[in-house]
Amino acid sequence: MPTIEMTWPTSVQSLICGKADHDAIVRTMERQLPAEGIAAGRVGRRFSLARATYRLLDSRILEAAAASLEQDVAKPLVGWLAGFQNLREAAATTLTGDDEVAVTLVKPVPFSSDQAVSVTLSVRGDKVATIVFRLEVSVELAEVSAAVRHGAIAEVVLAVCRAAATFTLDGCPKPLWKPEPMEIPDAHLVVRPALRVPLVPTPSPLPESPEIPPQRTAVRPPVPSTVQQPAG
Repeated sequence: MPTIEMTWPTSVQSLICGKADHDAIVRTMERQLPAEGIAAGRVGRRFSLARATYRLLDSRILEAAAASLEQDVAKPLVGWLAGFQNLREAAATTLTGDDEVAVTLVKPVPFSSDQAVSVTLSVRGDKVATIVFRLEVSVELAEVSAAVRHGAIAEVVLAVCRAAATFTLDGCPKPLWKPEPMEIPDAHLVVRPALRVPLVPTPSPLPESPEIPPQRTAVRPPVPSTVQQPAG
C-alpha cells in the first residue's frame, strides 16, 4: 500500500480535498445558501441595493470566509501529539541519552478543532455587519508512529487516517461545505523544523486537542458605486 507524503504545512483544504479548486469550493457554498442569501438580511435595513448586488456581496463574503480553509492543520496536529506522556518521556530520553526514539501510539483519541470565522462588512470605515461562520475539523487515527530526536518530533507516520471537515453559517442548519471524508491509508510527514516537545509533567496521558489558532477578521466592503441611503 503506497504511503502519501504530506507537506509541512498542510492546509485544511488540501488535506480534505486534495487539489480541489478554491473557486469551486466557493461556488459549492453559494449553492447551499438559504434563499435570502447572507447580505440582504444583514444590510437591507440600512441600504437599498439591487438583487444582483446582494448576490455579489454574498460571493465576496464567502470568498473571505473560505480563506480559513487555507490555514495549516499539520502543526496543530503534531503539537497535539506532543502532549502525550509517552512522547514527552521519549523526548526527555533523547536529551540525556539516545539520539532518536521511535514512539507508537495505538488508537489515540481523535484530533479535533472547532473555531469561529468572522467576516465584517464595512462602508467608508463604518462597520455595518459581521457574519460568523464555523469550521469544524476532525482527524481519526488508527495508529501513529513518531520519530523523536533531540527533544523534538522530527517525523510522523499516520496509519489509516480519516479526515473530515464541516463549514457552516451561524443560524443556518445546513452546512455550506461538507465534503466526503478523506481516507488516507498511510501518510508520512517530515516536520521541518522539528517541533519541540514540552517536558513539563501532565496529569493525563491523553490531553485535550488544541484548536487551530483563531483567524483574523476579514473585511469585505460592499461595492461603493451601488450603495445608496434609503429615503428618509
